[in-house]
Amino acid sequence: MTPALLLIALQVPSSLTPDAGNYRQWSEFIRPSQQECAYTEIGWRDKFWPAVEEAKRLGRPILLWTMNGHPLGCT
Repeated sequence: MTPALLLIALQVPSSLTPDAGNYRQWSEFIRPSQQECAYTEIGWRDKFWPAVEEAKRLGRPILLWTMNGHPLGCT
């Protein structure tokens, strides 16, 4: 078993069935780490053209995220 898998296996709550007795373990297990939430610190832009102008001014690329439909595939 690789060290990463071993680390994950050690953090899994003792019972695989969530219940009142292991609620805190499950809550800590599924909570995203600070590293996993780092994307929230990026200054995302929600208007396209102002982002284009800013990117041109700063010489930076643009990530344009588009989608069609429900983000979880529930249509």
